[in-house]
Amino acid sequence: MLEYLSNLLRRKRMKNDALIDCESDDLRMQNAQFVSFLQKSGFRRQQLDRHEKTKRLKKLVAVGFVWVLGGGFLWVVVESAQALELF
Repeated sequence: MLEYLSNLLRRKRMKNDALIDCESDDLRMQNAQFVSFLQKSGFRRQQLDRHEKTKRLKKLVAVGFVWVLGGGFLWVVVESAQALELF
């Protein structure tokens, strides 16, 4: 389970679609007018499909779970230190 979560958090972010990615020099656009239309219309920025939304939700849940585990571990360490202080 922890290996899956660490692998999930370690993955690189997905790049933009090849049709919209203006920063990459290696990709040549065959139809510049179509790409320009897609950029102006906000394609893939406003209308996320179900798969992308699910991926974002899974990552958010995984990050939240890791924070909860870290907070629980820290609480156990602090409580143990306080208990050892009494003895």
